[in-house]
Amino acid sequence: MRKKRILFCSEATFLNTGYATYTREILNYLHSTGKYEIAEMAAYGEKNDPRAANIPWKYYGVMPNQTCEPKASEEEMKVYNSRPTNQFGEWAFEHVCLDFLPDFVCDIRDFWMLDFAERSPFRPYFKWAIMPTVDARPQSRQWIATYAGADACLTYSDWAGGILEDQSGGKINYLGSSPPSAHPAYKPVEDKFLHKIQMGIDPSYKIIGTVMRNQRRKLYPDLFEAFRIFLDKSENKNYYLYCHTSYPDLGWDIPELLNQYNLSSNVLFTYICPETKKPFVSKFKGAVAQSPFTGKWGSTLSNVKNGLSYEDLAKVMNCFDLYAQYANCEGFGLPQVEAAACGVPVCGTDYSAMESVLRKLGGHPIKPAALYKELETGCLRAVPDNEAAADFFLDFFSKSDEWRSTKGEETREKFEEYYQWHLSGSVWEKYFDETDPVTFDMGWGSKPRIHTPQEKLNLEEQNYKHSDLSKWLIANVLGEPEKINSYLSSRMTRDLIYKSATSSTGGMYFNESSAAFDGQQHRSPFDFNIAYDQMKSMCERRNYWENIRIQRIEALSKENN
Repeated sequence: MRKKRILFCSEATFLNTGYATYTREILNYLHSTGKYEIAEMAAYGEKNDPRAANIPWKYYGVMPNQTCEPKASEEEMKVYNSRPTNQFGEWAFEHVCLDFLPDFVCDIRDFWMLDFAERSPFRPYFKWAIMPTVDARPQSRQWIATYAGADACLTYSDWAGGILEDQSGGKINYLGSSPPSAHPAYKPVEDKFLHKIQMGIDPSYKIIGTVMRNQRRKLYPDLFEAFRIFLDKSENKNYYLYCHTSYPDLGWDIPELLNQYNLSSNVLFTYICPETKKPFVSKFKGAVAQSPFTGKWGSTLSNVKNGLSYEDLAKVMNCFDLYAQYANCEGFGLPQVEAAACGVPVCGTDYSAMESVLRKLGGHPIKPAALYKELETGCLRAVPDNEAAADFFLDFFSKSDEWRSTKGEETREKFEEYYQWHLSGSVWEKYFDETDPVTFDMGWGSKPRIHTPQEKLNLEEQNYKHSDLSKWLIANVLGEPEKINSYLSSRMTRDLIYKSATSSTGGMYFNESSAAFDGQQHRSPFDFNIAYDQMKSMCERRNYWENIRIQRIEALSKENN
């Protein structure tokens, strides 16, 4: 009896992104059991990427070879660049499936990165387990429909699971949360006093720290305001805010915020020397600073392209006396867990995944002053109560050093209890072990699903309801009657009623309601004829891939005989 075949679709596991790290650790765990055949479809990894040589499972790079041999042709690059979702693997997915014939396909990415698996002609032949990023409520109706269509769904946080179960009315097969853990480098230092000295920080400084990229949803203006209120209320001015972040970036004007809140003397940043690659701590010196190691200018703030090693970032976090995750939402918020692994007490916005993480770590939730609906996504975002945050800072630092040290030890213990890779890996393992795959005869080896689309209806002969037209198109043109009561059906009915459709969103990350606000016209006419052509095209695509599948199975049968 062959082992169950599991295909993970994510970012290449030799990268250091969040998705890549999670996939790497889970696959390492599953591989260590020896129970499965494993493969990864690796976004941002070239087909012949040499970094894949050390991967102990099968590797399928999504990107055409650009630095590796043989170089991709112009035509191949043209095809790859023709759709933005090809970077996530859409253009390669059917090819990978036919080569590997997976029993399970697993996706741990955002909706727009994974929905091509749902639309694949091969969807009936594998069990589909997904782990979407759920960072706010409500989730789009289309997203919920996709999650409900998966065979199993996991989340990074308990809060996310509650949202999915509530919005789907229990239609999602929710398996529970399987959160990431911190790298082993994240651990407490023996002597925080001495460690601060070694990092070039006055050991008398009491530090509130954060590790967040400078993006819009990371609320640096609010954090600066809360810290300013805290300083004004405190008699002791020997408090510092440490922001491990980037400037310039996609988000806030850091120097403007420092001036606005008069905080230039009380905020620390991490710069990196370009020659030694060593980090150093400094008050804000602008986008470029002078290196204390070489005396030369050219040091820049840490960013996604010039970041720290796990070991160096752990050193930064161990300078913190309190960690603050000040965001309007989070899919998880891994720095909270990394700080906890270093024995640093945590606080953060009491919303989205942060709710679950803070409570499991025994941290302090900062209640939102308000929730607002974001235009681009239609989701609610949180605005923290900065006055309440400042009051918490005052209370926290009014305690003794011994109390804060004990609190840090308790936080580390909570990390060890809840956030370990073997705990998360076991959730996936349990699902694979308890779930029977689609049998070969009913799946990859089944008869081809070939359908000849029916000719168009003559709408003049009868007054059809829009809902009946949608059902007819799906059953008789597409040839997939099982989708009659799906989101596809309801959306088509809606577009037929309104005689227009949204061909795109306001951006890959947004919902369709934002399309009109990005300066482009995305609404286009829509009628029965257009719907017919779309369903026919989808049917023809399925027929094409079904014929290729049968050829593959026949060739495989000959090889085995």
